[in-house]
Amino acid sequence: MSELPRRFGGSDWLDLGPDEEILWAGHPSLVSYAGTFAAGVALVVLGTVGSLALDSYGIVGVLCVVAGLGLIALTHLRRISTGYVITSSEVYHKEGLVSRDVTQIRYERIQNTSFSQSVLERALSYGDVIITSAGTGEVEITLHNVPDPARLKRLLSEQLDDVYAQDRAPAGSPARSDI
Repeated sequence: MSELPRRFGGSDWLDLGPDEEILWAGHPSLVSYAGTFAAGVALVVLGTVGSLALDSYGIVGVLCVVAGLGLIALTHLRRISTGYVITSSEVYHKEGLVSRDVTQIRYERIQNTSFSQSVLERALSYGDVIITSAGTGEVEITLHNVPDPARLKRLLSEQLDDVYAQDRAPAGSPARSDI
């Protein structure tokens, strides 16, 4: 994957270097929002039935339909406004559509990676990938509710192994990139 998928709505927030390649790009898992989507659909169905059955109080049903559609739309916007990108050099975390908050961390600064899943998250195959930076030891980026977090953690570990192997290679050897 060398380009950002179209669903990200542009890559003006992504500052790729000349040799940097996108390895993975995603949003929080749709499954993690299933309960909120289900509540929105329930409001739409109940509102539709209520507006037909309640005659003079039909406005209550219409308000439920509007609230349900609003809940579905806001949940969808919240999900797609969060984006994660793993490249050959860095990890990016973006939040927001109009105003944006973008955090990026180079592999050289990453001290540790881990992932976390509750029993339900494990059953539904999503969870969090946590990245801590060198120097502070604090969480730098958390990729919340990503699908298959174990796979993403392995991808990050492989990239980190490559970076550290280059750092340990003797000067002039093919494994080291002298900058």
